[in-house]
This record gives sequence, C-alpha cells and structure tokens, in this order.
Amino acid sequence: MISRRLRVPAVIAVAMGLVIAMTGCSAANPTPIYVQLTPTPAPIGTPTPVPTPSPTPSPTAAPTDTPAGASPGASETPAVTVAPTAPPTSGASPTGAAGACSGKVSNQSFWVETANNVPFTVYCAVVPSPWYFAAASSTYGASGSVTASYQTTGGAKIEIKEGAFCTSSASACSAHSTALGSANFGDLTGSLDGVGTGFAIYVSPGTAHGYTATGTGVSQSAFVNIVAALIKVPKS
Repeated sequence: MISRRLRVPAVIAVAMGLVIAMTGCSAANPTPIYVQLTPTPAPIGTPTPVPTPSPTPSPTAAPTDTPAGASPGASETPAVTVAPTAPPTSGASPTGAAGACSGKVSNQSFWVETANNVPFTVYCAVVPSPWYFAAASSTYGASGSVTASYQTTGGAKIEIKEGAFCTSSASACSAHSTALGSANFGDLTGSLDGVGTGFAIYVSPGTAHGYTATGTGVSQSAFVNIVAALIKVPKS
C-alpha cells in the first residue's frame, strides 16, 4: 500500500515535468505567425485636365443674290439679248454707185467691190421698215458668188444668192414643194415656189449666173414685192 501511494505522486511529478519541458520548448521555438500585408497603392497625383478642342465651325456659303422675280434658291440663267448686226433702216442715203442699197455706207462699198469683181450682174435690196440689211459675203472670179440677208426684229428673213453658188443641176439648185407661178428677181423673171414654211424665187438655177431668193416668216405678197424691188449695182 505504501509503494502504490509513492508511485502516484512520482507519476504526477514526471508528468508535470514533461509539461514544463514541453512548455519550455514551445517558449524557445515560438510558432511563427504569418501576417499578410496588403501593399498600399502609391498615391496618384491629380490628373492634369486635357483641354477639349472646340469644334471647328462649318464654312458658311456666301449668300447668292436672287434675281428679281425669281424664287429664292431657284437656278436662274440670265437672259441674253443679242442686238441686230445692223440697225433697222429703210434705205441709205443716195451716195456712190450703190447708194440706193439698204445699209450703211460700208455696206454699199461691199456691193460696189463685188459688182466690179464678178462676171454677172449683181443685185441689192432696197427694203422698207422694219426690214434691215443683216449680213453679206461674196467670192470673186469666174465662179464668184454673193449672198446677202435682210431681216426684221420680229424674225422674218429674206436671203438672196447670186452667181455660181449652186451649179450641179437645175433640179438640185431649185428645191420646191409647190409651184405658185412666176415672180420677178429685180428685172429678171423667175418661178415662184412654196418651200417648207416659206417661199422661193428661182432664176437660171444650176448655172454660174443663177439667182435665188428665199423668205421665211414673211407673207407671200411682201416677199414677192421686196424681191421684185431688187436693183442692179452698176460696175464702175
């Protein structure tokens, strides 16, 4: 009984010693404690404001003047008025060999020059108002010719051709659709024909000494009277 009582305290003492020893070892080798540190982000400076570019305004077209009487924005083409090539005249002052020919003095000189350089008789017109001499051209020599036109501001036109302007054949040089009888080209007798919307008078068509007068926008009587009043231009 005595030995059992002695063993118990001894066991207790040994156990306590182990506890103390283990405590001492734990104190000598402490268990590491891991602390996870979250790095503090570096301070960010105050951002420098970026200037926003101002929008570039679209170019504005200069205003276009609107012609009087036109709607704004409408595309208008200005009308162009073309003056006649010669002022209306009922005749010329009777000076020189072609003084009676309608037109200016320079036009009369044209008739004299032409008459002196072609082998056929040249005729010019003496037109009443509102008719006027508009234009003329000529070629000299044995196969020469002359063409002249007379007009009104209303659009009527009479054209005369003389000489070798067409020499292929009579039928080719005297186009017509309706035979209307006879009529004069100055003091020459020719045939009067209806041609399209106008009239024509032919004398010796297809020859080097042919004569033709055509008229548009004019009545038959006015056309016949003006062509019959053609006068000879004397050679000098």
